[in-house]
Amino acid sequence: MTPSHPSGTDASPDESPRGPLRDAGSRGGRGAVSHRWVPVVLPPLVALLTLGFTFLYWQAEERGARAKRAQNFQVAADHIAYNLKDRMATYEVVLRGVKGYFEGSERIDREEFRAYVGALQLQETRPGLQGVSLILQLQSAELDAHIADMRSRGFPEYTVWPVGERSAYAPITHIEPFKGDNLKALGFDALTIPAAQAAMDSARDTGELALSAPLALQQDKSLPGTPGQPATEPVTEPVPGLVMYLPVYQPGAIISDEARRRAALVGWVSAPFKLADVISGMAKEFDSDIGLQVFDGREANAGNRLYGSAVGTAASATPATPAASDAGAPSAQDTRLLAVGGRHWLLQMSPLPAFEQRYGDNGHYPVAVAGGVLSLLLAWFTWLLATGRERAVAVARGMTAELRATRDDLESTLNAIPDLLFELGLDGRIHHYRSARSEVLAIPPEMFLGRLITDVVPPHAAAGCHAALDAAHRTGYSAGHQFQLELDGNTHWFELSIARKESPAPGDAPRFIALSRDITERKRAEARTHQLAYFDALTGLPNRRMLLDRMEHALLSAQKAAQVGAVLYIDLDNFKQINDARGHTVGDALLMQVAQRLTLQLRPGDTVARLGGDEFVVLAHNLAPDVETAGRAALLVAEDVRTVLEAPYAIDTHLYSSTGSIGITLFPKRGEGVEDLLREADTAMYRAKDLGRNRIRFYEAAMQADVQERLALEQDLKKAHAEGQLAAFVQNQVDAAGTVVGGELLMRWTHPTRGNVPPNRFIPIAEASGLILRMGDWMIQQACETLASLQAAGRELSLSVNVSERQFRQDDFVERVRHVLAHTGAHPTNLILEVTESLLIEDLDDTIARMTEIVGLGVRFSIDDFGTGYSSLAYLKRLPLYELKIDKSFVDDTPDDPNDTAIVQSIISVARHLHLRVVAEGVETRAQADFLVESQCECLQGYLFGRPEPLAVWLGRLTTTA
Repeated sequence: MTPSHPSGTDASPDESPRGPLRDAGSRGGRGAVSHRWVPVVLPPLVALLTLGFTFLYWQAEERGARAKRAQNFQVAADHIAYNLKDRMATYEVVLRGVKGYFEGSERIDREEFRAYVGALQLQETRPGLQGVSLILQLQSAELDAHIADMRSRGFPEYTVWPVGERSAYAPITHIEPFKGDNLKALGFDALTIPAAQAAMDSARDTGELALSAPLALQQDKSLPGTPGQPATEPVTEPVPGLVMYLPVYQPGAIISDEARRRAALVGWVSAPFKLADVISGMAKEFDSDIGLQVFDGREANAGNRLYGSAVGTAASATPATPAASDAGAPSAQDTRLLAVGGRHWLLQMSPLPAFEQRYGDNGHYPVAVAGGVLSLLLAWFTWLLATGRERAVAVARGMTAELRATRDDLESTLNAIPDLLFELGLDGRIHHYRSARSEVLAIPPEMFLGRLITDVVPPHAAAGCHAALDAAHRTGYSAGHQFQLELDGNTHWFELSIARKESPAPGDAPRFIALSRDITERKRAEARTHQLAYFDALTGLPNRRMLLDRMEHALLSAQKAAQVGAVLYIDLDNFKQINDARGHTVGDALLMQVAQRLTLQLRPGDTVARLGGDEFVVLAHNLAPDVETAGRAALLVAEDVRTVLEAPYAIDTHLYSSTGSIGITLFPKRGEGVEDLLREADTAMYRAKDLGRNRIRFYEAAMQADVQERLALEQDLKKAHAEGQLAAFVQNQVDAAGTVVGGELLMRWTHPTRGNVPPNRFIPIAEASGLILRMGDWMIQQACETLASLQAAGRELSLSVNVSERQFRQDDFVERVRHVLAHTGAHPTNLILEVTESLLIEDLDDTIARMTEIVGLGVRFSIDDFGTGYSSLAYLKRLPLYELKIDKSFVDDTPDDPNDTAIVQSIISVARHLHLRVVAEGVETRAQADFLVESQCECLQGYLFGRPEPLAVWLGRLTTTA
């Protein structure tokens, strides 16, 4: 057998046995020794080295796992802090919207405010927010007037509490949702809570959002024995809440410095919430395996904790290990400092055991075992191969570990990106796809590979994507392109950003990285904001802002195209009576039906808008090239609108009738803007109402003159009382025998230049301007003084005085009547106050209570013009009445007209059964008088028995004959 060469190779046959020794000797005598120890020493050494590499790999993987866990913890902590700050910013946006609503409203209608807040869907979109409220600033002198105003608005038990004398008050006057625990807060004076006062003062002085310190919300306060908590159980301490405040200033006020802001302050809008409820509502946005504590201030201690309980860090919750005690181990706790409304919140976040378990990666343990086995195998192969190969294996393993670490790091980074990531060619072919949110796609992501964009998205979206690709090819980057896709039956919006990728080798086809972000929620939020800003919350029609914008465009278009358009101003007749009698729910339903009918009547391109209340506007474009033809076309449109509004409205199985008064103005006109057009159409609409309602009127220059005339008449009427131009006249009332038994006191106005102004001309102006209050008091004073004079002359006659609804509704009306009676000494039973049926439509219970109080003084009541208004036997039975007055319109045609005759007899019959006296007005012929006497009418009044005459003349004649 041929001996083996020490190197492991066979020797040649012709080589001398001593050849190797000579060769070794020629190399210094050390080669043989070296070859002997290499197989013995090198394999164990290689084994030790490879085991060392395995250990280092295991340690690196352990550190990598900890670093990855720490990285994910930091991402989760950042996400929590960002979302919490974003939610507080969202609350601020809500408050600023409500503030804008209040500052833009001349008068805050509670129902519209409720509809506005309801449209925000606070409980669904902003959980944790308990409501939105308005707080008014009141001085001590304003308190009583404020309480009276609130009680007249439907809150009879309203008061400002806690009760007590203070220099200033800040009661909560509006709060929505107005239900549940929010009802407890109405009328509460927020200045009585120091924490709230500090925040409100800060908001007032800075003009910015201010957040209160923790305080007890009024919604949570409950006393033992109150409903919902047994009296035998102790009262649980409510969880403190927080309140955001934004100041509301007077519209147009200058608020450049603190002093002016204080002077211009009207109140605040506020939003109470509990941080625990807010965080609970954001549970889906937070990592549930992260322990969270929130402290009020920059330091963490139990006394200022807002949320959470003491939680240990991940390090303290698990046994200590050598790796865990490494200097490089990541911190198990993180803090963030948030600035919210002038205050600071300290956020402490710690990973919980479940978080540690979720990111615990034990896959390197089997790798370490395999590494040990491979090390032993490598040592064995090293013993076989002697040298060289163990280094190649070690290098290969090192490169593998490095590549794996790089791959894992890239994988973690890509998984953290919530957007869709594509690699595309210039032709739109998809070469690679990556996303952590592949569930939003309609098909599996692997089906994208190798396909063109035109194969997976609609043509309109594909065209935009190709345009973005071309732009990125030219400039290197393209961003902002938006497109929509229908996924699972829902519309999703995406925003595309594309960047050119550097080619690995010259001449290669260009590649691009495309990032597609889902912006559906942002689009929906923009749509909701646009809807609230430009559309009516109740009907969905364009609001005043959008109408003015469309009118601007229509005016410019009409001027350029030489076309004539029209503005139709529509006001519903008698809507207030339906709304007051049947409630706002029925009124809102009727308004929605009106909106639907008007929308169906629209021509293509026309607009119908709701300005508020029961007022609508129709904007008609391009009616004709000339004014005459356009006027006829506008009249046809208005007639169609009037006809469709006349049809009955079916609401909750009941039918309601309402008509519309319509004013029309044409455009364009020289030098007139959209506000001028609205004013003209509004003026024409009011003229239509003056003509009897349910009419159509075009605007004429004379209408503006009439408006100015009414204004001048109002100014003259203000001077008339002081200058003695007003006078009291009396018309006789007689019994069946023709004997004078009383009279009706009437007001006459003799103007120095206008002459005698008819009552039907100046009384409506007095009603509208409020002058009727002073004039009505004067007439009652005249009546009582006249009654006292008649009593002194031994004549017991009655005097009737008309009382307007506005005068009757005064808070101190009863006291005024009592004072006049006491001052003049007139017998109350001889004073008869005449009211109209319109008084009975609104708040009948309050009307009955006030009438009963006045009747308690001895004064008697009469229903004037009975049968022409809201006639109902129900209120006749409930009201403390003395007489009914039959309107002149029924008396005129008696006894010749059988209809009027039957009506008069029916009224007398009803009155007799209810033990009421009947007075017939407008008796001018003997035939009328004889018919009324035969029908057992007790009292007659009219020109047949005397025209109205000055009070002094009437009184002198009666006292002389006495």
